Amino acid sequence: MNLKAAVDKIRNDRQHGASQLTRLALELIEQTTLYDSSDNIDAFQALMSSLLSELALCRPTMVSITNAINQYRNKLQQQLSLSPDLPALRQIAAKLARDCINELETSRQQVIENGASLVYSEMTIMTCSYSSIVIACLLQAWRLGKSFNLLAAQSQLSPHHPAYGELLVRELAQQGISGQAFPDRNIESLIKGADLILLGADTVLADGSLINGYPSLKMARAAFDSAKNLPVYVLCETLKFTTQKLPVSEEGFDTVPAAYLTGIITERR
Repeated sequence: MNLKAAVDKIRNDRQHGASQLTRLALELIEQTTLYDSSDNIDAFQALMSSLLSELALCRPTMVSITNAINQYRNKLQQQLSLSPDLPALRQIAAKLARDCINELETSRQQVIENGASLVYSEMTIMTCSYSSIVIACLLQAWRLGKSFNLLAAQSQLSPHHPAYGELLVRELAQQGISGQAFPDRNIESLIKGADLILLGADTVLADGSLINGYPSLKMARAAFDSAKNLPVYVLCETLKFTTQKLPVSEEGFDTVPAAYLTGIITERR
């Protein structure tokens, strides 16, 4: 397995959101432990240390990756002195990665259920960027019999960038849920017809502000300025929270002040 290429694939991925890339990072760790060819514990530890460090730094804007890797590293460190031999350590390391994946999925599912409770039939819901958890939340609401109108901003930073809102609408259409993607310039004019804004998250900062894909700031500000003070909810796992100051955001990401957000829906609601 070419670990550098695998880490670079996550680092350069501009299609998937933070939750999906966090899972991919944990799956890479699991695969590495299962197919490791080190001939002693020291070599295995060195390999894992290098991999974890690379993954933790590969997408600084998506703090859930860093948080998940650090949680895994701490659990692994606790087991090192307890493992009698290399095969046992490999098995423990693989199980810890799978446990982290399962914990991530459990948290994600609870966020989806909590988010779906915000949706009522005949609502017009507006969103932007691409969020797998927003998609899953809307699917859950639909399966519960809640019909709604969906408007998604095109979310295209420039003609050379993907139109993430169109990707979101297309993915939901494959599940039988229709929606409309509209040009980003029309956010202010269309938002007056919306009842609810749902956003995903790449990171939630200590002051409650949000880092998420373009044009989240424009949409949240328009909702805040609207005559009916349109509610804006963020859906994300607490794994995406950080108390650290982040470096300059990657291109295509917005920072949304906490004042523009009505609430953050997590697994704890």
